[in-house]
Amino acid sequence: MQWGWTCPLCGTDASVSRDADSGTFRWKCDANACDAVGFGFASRRRARLALREYGKRHGDVYR
Repeated sequence: MQWGWTCPLCGTDASVSRDADSGTFRWKCDANACDAVGFGFASRRRARLALREYGKRHGDVYR
């Protein structure tokens, strides 16, 4: 775990990267078996914040 960003669905690492076609940022789970993804963020920071928020919402649903 390089930066501490984990997929809320499966718990593995999640990468944040820039989409060259749209110029926006996205986060994506690194596990091949997981399809979790978030996209369309204006900055890397917003993508990371969205990943954290998604994790909180997911955790609240499955407590």
